[in-house]
Amino acid sequence: MPGTEILCTWRFFITSPSHKILLALGAAAIVPSVNHTTRALVLLTALTCCKGADGLKRLTGPKYEAETQSWIDGIKQYGGNGMWIISRGYHRGDDFIAVTTNTKYSHAVLLDYDKMTVLEAIAKGVVETPLDKYLRESHRFLLVKPKHWTPEKGAAAVAKGRTAIGAGYDIGGILGLPSKKRFYCSEFVAWSWGMPMDKKGITKIIHPKHLRELGLTMLNSKKRDSIADFE
Repeated sequence: MPGTEILCTWRFFITSPSHKILLALGAAAIVPSVNHTTRALVLLTALTCCKGADGLKRLTGPKYEAETQSWIDGIKQYGGNGMWIISRGYHRGDDFIAVTTNTKYSHAVLLDYDKMTVLEAIAKGVVETPLDKYLRESHRFLLVKPKHWTPEKGAAAVAKGRTAIGAGYDIGGILGLPSKKRFYCSEFVAWSWGMPMDKKGITKIIHPKHLRELGLTMLNSKKRDSIADFE
């Protein structure tokens, strides 16, 4: 998630025994005035034994193109309209979400298979992004087929998702106060499938990783290492 997006689910954040460190990490990650030395010290303290730390190092460029292409090829082989891609992204907001929730994943998008694009809710709102660009900016991903998926239902989900392009980012939603007109990432993909996502309360927030429980995992990439994962 690009920009200064913050936690998709505060319940992990609030209940963590290390939440004071996590708060400091959040400030270090998104407040420009924090100097580099302070930011580094906070990161070193908070990232000890943290799954979310995997991905802080950006592995991009020509060396990783073959791996990215293998990811695209895998999605072309096993994907379909309306499927979900859950990923660990390479943006500051992704770092914050992954680290503060101690998870390998930070973002979720809706696949438009016909156009080879993804629909996603990011800091500037709901947008359409080329699949290859999205994957180049990811450290790992899951391709998930929602329960009861059919080509027709998948196409309907994409069509519904497209009606939300231009909608704003749901800041309230990540605090348990959702808007019916705005979306955060996993809220958007679930909404596209007709799931009620406007219930209030932090226990009603859905983290990207929870989408995995709502479908069948079709692909599970390894973390980025420059070696093609799918032939």
